[in-house]
Amino acid sequence: MAKILIAVDHKWRDLAGYVYAGLQLEQLGHAVYYVRNNLEKHYIPIIKPDLVLVNHLIPPKKQAFAKYLQRQNIRVVILPTEGMPTLDVMRNHMGGKDCDLSGVDLHFVWNQPMADILRENQTLSADKIVVAGVPRFDFYRKPLKSILLTKAAFLNKYQLDSRYPLVTFATNFTQASFHTSNQDFYLKNAKKYGRDKVFKEVYGDLGDVPKRDYLSRELFLDAFVTLVRNFPEVNFALKLHPTEDHQFYKDLIRKNLSSSASRVKIIAHEYIWDVLNATDIELNRSCTTAIESWLLCKPTIEMQLNPDEYYFSPEFASGSDMVRSADELIEKVSYYLAGASIPQNLQKARDQFLQKWCHSPDGKSTKTVVDHIDHLLHDNDTIRKTDDDLPANWKRRINYYLLTMGDYFGHDLRVYGLWNTLSKNYVDKLGRFDKYFHKRDIVEWQQRLSQLPGHN
Repeated sequence: MAKILIAVDHKWRDLAGYVYAGLQLEQLGHAVYYVRNNLEKHYIPIIKPDLVLVNHLIPPKKQAFAKYLQRQNIRVVILPTEGMPTLDVMRNHMGGKDCDLSGVDLHFVWNQPMADILRENQTLSADKIVVAGVPRFDFYRKPLKSILLTKAAFLNKYQLDSRYPLVTFATNFTQASFHTSNQDFYLKNAKKYGRDKVFKEVYGDLGDVPKRDYLSRELFLDAFVTLVRNFPEVNFALKLHPTEDHQFYKDLIRKNLSSSASRVKIIAHEYIWDVLNATDIELNRSCTTAIESWLLCKPTIEMQLNPDEYYFSPEFASGSDMVRSADELIEKVSYYLAGASIPQNLQKARDQFLQKWCHSPDGKSTKTVVDHIDHLLHDNDTIRKTDDDLPANWKRRINYYLLTMGDYFGHDLRVYGLWNTLSKNYVDKLGRFDKYFHKRDIVEWQQRLSQLPGHN
């Protein structure tokens, strides 16, 4: 039996898929542990894992950490949680082309284009690269699709009128708030992850990105308010990106849509597949959520309202109807609400995108990942005996017990502050919402996944 430590970056994007993989690994006889991203170092001396699963090694400190694990005879596996970067200028960077990946034993990628980029990395041999598809997209295929929240259940949960269709706006204005506040954080974070060099090269001024994103958000939400007012017999959902300032949207409804508040809901505590499964039409801006809607055969509308937009991908928009004004948005929503079908040219573009960037999702990507990890742990040519005498770092040992016994209470205090932690209002000082998992979240997914046919 091997011990596997899985680092979970974002609860609302990553946790469900990791728990699904973890259950399969446990069925193969392995012991699986979950840890919040970047806290792995506190778990190593106690858990003494045979393998650590992370989502990337972009910061130099994480590259050094992987090599440290390698010296301790611990395997390192990368499973990206964002494996098809929207902006082509970011693909080499996000693909780890210039990272030192010499501490990596196995690197999964979602698609062949990212595998090709990664093969140019001279610190990682080609035999360690595996094209696995998109594990979290397994939730849109059998058997996982059977446990998605039904439309009726979703509308009832959010007290929306079951007689009305649902239009969902999946927001992704993650840089907008930095135009007016927290600029220091934005600059430091961009530098930490190496995005500063890419943004400066493409846009000239690093601060230009938040400014453009801010303007896009203003234009998009003006159009959204107009849309709500023009369709009094339609439900609307604002599925907010977890790393956005959520208070901004609450203020928007209070100030601009108070008379329609019963039909407009902010969706925060919900996984995207449950929202999209209940959705009739999705509005987005070159967002991965559109690709997920395609998997459910939903109409998607690409909103490009800012002439100075920075966040646009022709490929990500290829399977959606494009609108450039509020009037065009109203016209296209009316078209689909009247029962129109998705045009054949958009269907063809969707199929081409899914084949190229998602490795033609078939619901088996997680199994591919699990099988390769299991093989790595049993391969006699690569097996390494874990050192039972890992360096005794007492500070990390103490931190481990504090983290696990208190279900990350100390870390919550640091991230969310005392009042938010005590009230379980997990919003950090930047307005970002509920990123980190708790034990109850893992238990909830373990129970939900136990509903799958044939689950033991």
